[in-house]
Amino acid sequence: MFTRLGMEVVLAHPEGYEVMPEVEEIAKKQAEACGGSFRKTNDMKDAFKDADIVYPKSWAPFGAMEKRTKLYGDNDHEGIKALEKVLLEENGKHKDWACTEEMMSLTKDGKALYLHCLPADITGVSCEEGEVDATVFDRYRVPLYKEASYKPYVIAAMIFLSKFKNPVETLKELERKGTDRVQP
Repeated sequence: MFTRLGMEVVLAHPEGYEVMPEVEEIAKKQAEACGGSFRKTNDMKDAFKDADIVYPKSWAPFGAMEKRTKLYGDNDHEGIKALEKVLLEENGKHKDWACTEEMMSLTKDGKALYLHCLPADITGVSCEEGEVDATVFDRYRVPLYKEASYKPYVIAAMIFLSKFKNPVETLKELERKGTDRVQP
């Protein structure tokens, strides 16, 4: 979404934690069309340097998600347990990928906005070693909770819009007709 707003977006992740290539392609095209930029890096410090906003979020590699989906589809509980063990081992190699006070000091004037869709793994609060320091999380608690409060509405809008081949054209048609009656 940030690329649609003409922002300079940097996607940072450890090697092997790629996201869906189609999503990256959309981000590149949107950035170009909207006057922003999109680039990737495997260096978290590079991504935080002079950032106005940071949105660090933990995820599993796209390939692992494909495997997990297949295992669930096959009802392979042992396979799921084995995959989870491998993923936890792999994640353990990247404990330095955390939103710490040191990382936040690299941002623009050390005052970037920290965003997260929640729930977050908070170091010393919800877990021993998490994705964000408790001091960082606490400093942004109110905006984080506001952000999280919009989540159900965003999900509902996405579900609603998925019912139409071209939601923008559907809305224009409704305006032309002077009605608010929607028929997917």
